[in-house]
Formats: sequence, structure tokens, C-alpha cells
Amino acid sequence: MKIALAHDSFSQLGGAERLIEGLHKIFPGAPVYALVLDKKFASRYKGWKISVSFLQKFYNILPRLKYWLFLIPEAVNSLKFEGFDLVFSTSSGFIKNIRVSKGVIHINYCHTPARFLWSDPSYLSQEVPLVLRYPAKLLLRLIKEWDFKGAQSVSFFIANSKEVQRRIKEYYKRDSVVIYPFINTDFWHSTRHKEDYFLIGGRLQAHKNNDSIIELFNHLNLPLHVVGTGREEQTLRSSASSNIKFLGWLTDEQLRDEYSGAKALIFPQIEDFGLMPLEAAACGTPTIGLAEGGNLETIVLGKTGELFNSADGDLLKNLILNFQTTKYPAEVLRRHAEQFSFEIFKRRVQEFISQKM
Repeated sequence: MKIALAHDSFSQLGGAERLIEGLHKIFPGAPVYALVLDKKFASRYKGWKISVSFLQKFYNILPRLKYWLFLIPEAVNSLKFEGFDLVFSTSSGFIKNIRVSKGVIHINYCHTPARFLWSDPSYLSQEVPLVLRYPAKLLLRLIKEWDFKGAQSVSFFIANSKEVQRRIKEYYKRDSVVIYPFINTDFWHSTRHKEDYFLIGGRLQAHKNNDSIIELFNHLNLPLHVVGTGREEQTLRSSASSNIKFLGWLTDEQLRDEYSGAKALIFPQIEDFGLMPLEAAACGTPTIGLAEGGNLETIVLGKTGELFNSADGDLLKNLILNFQTTKYPAEVLRRHAEQFSFEIFKRRVQEFISQKM
């Protein structure tokens, strides 16, 4: 069976990129198609057979995909898939809209329908200057129509969570099967004893709700470590008290140490799935998470962490003030994390393909 892989773009490093790396490990000989490959990741994917679209030459001049949004439909259509029995794409954007020949099976692993099109009404106000909002609104309407049409040509959808499964049904009117992403359970493990600090991390962007946690810890005057970078970093730093320590970007090894030493990870955002609570659990650390989205599938209430409602600020405050790490045995946290191993992911993907081919 001749298989090709497809991925939105290699323009950042996150959970979606770790997943395509896992698929390439399952299918090491498969060529990979993407809109662009950022030069800073070229060495990471050395040895891969990566084909990119004509959008690459524009991206090399201005490496921000959002500025080339109007070219993305044509760039996706320009990718040619010939001589394959199966194309397996992974997407939180538009690569699922590729065209494949008649008789070719196209499986899309959907991290989410594009949030700025379907579920994030604040995108225009946050990302687009006022003078450009009207033409941008028209462009987004056209791309949304194209995205819906493209979703109808996918043979089978895999959702990365029940939350995303719901979105696929709501926005695309398509059924899907849930296969959870994986974490590297060999790598993520406890490396040091617990210390007296809480932890937040990830991309420091407005929709991650880190500002509310900074404000709360300013009031509580408890130690908080902040891992990651992003557009909101300077704003958060300027508003933080001295009890809050910003660590910036960390290697995975450094992040593992931070997970291991923390009393708890605080995860206040709505995630499609969210790998951080699982990585933390593998390192013996529970999570205090927002009771929405993928958190409801990665945090087991009272066993691997606690959940709070965004409308109840006192609940989160009391959870933090009264938090007892000893309530969450490391072996229980570890067993939970091991349910999301690469081996389980690999088996489920292979079983799904065998059922559909």
C-alpha cells in the first residue's frame, strides 16, 4: 500500500507537529506534503521527503502564514497526490482540503476545524487592523465556504478528542472516530522532589487566559512559575508581582524538571485536547484545569487533578489555597498518563486504516 502524509505547515513546534512525527514513525517511508517548511526546522526533519507548495517562496520573504491567507486555497489545490492508495492528513487548518484522485482513501486527523473561521469570534478584533476588517471579513467568509466544501471530500475523519468530534459534526456535518494523541511516556517522568510553586505554561496568547492566573497570584502572593513565550509575554511580565517567575522558552528536559517540581499545573484555557496535563501527570504532577474542552478528557476529577468553572473565581482561589499534592499519588497519575502512550496510538491508527482499506 502506497501512503502519503500531509500536514498544514512546519512553521511552529507544538502538539500537531509531534503527532505528524509520530505518524512518520509509523510510516517512515511515506512522503510528506505541507504548505511550507520553516528553515529553522529544516534540520529537525532532515531525511524526510517533504514537498511544499508554491507558498514557500512567499513565506521565505514574510514568514507569517496569516499574511498569505488569501493564497492558501490555491496553495492547497496546487499540491499533487499521484500514485497513492492512502493519503493521511493532519490538520487544524486547511490541508484536509487537498484533492486526491478518485479511488484514493483520504483520512484526516483533525485537531480542530480552523478556530478563527468557526469558533473564535474575537479573531478579527485581535489580529486584523481596523482599516482591514471589512475586506478580511469578506475573505474569511469565502474561505469558510471553501473549507466546508473541502471537508465533504474527506473519506474519513479522526478527531483528536470528543470535543473536536462535536465540532466536526457541528461545523462540517461529518461523523468521526476519536483517537487520542500521544505523549512520550518514556521521556516524561519525575526527575526531582516537589517544591513550593505552581506552574502555568504554553504559548502566552490572549485566549490562553493566563492573565487571570497572573492577577490571582498577584493577590495570593504565592510562588508561580510561567513557562513559554508569546505575544502576551511582555504584558504579563509588566503586570506580575515579584512572586511570579517567568522562565521563557525551555527545552523539554527543563520543562520536565518544572513539571516534576510543581505542586500543580494550572491549565486555564479551553483546549482541543491539551497534552500538558498528561505530560504533567507522567511526571507525577496533578492539574487544576478549566472544566471545558479537552480538559474534561485529560483530567480525572479528584484523581489526577481538579476542575473549575470560569464563572466561579472563588472556586479556583480556594482550590489553590487548599491544594494538597499528597491527595494525588504519583502511581495513579502515571497510570493515567500511560493510557495515552505512542504504542496505543499506533495500534489504534493501524486498526482504523485496516478497517477502512
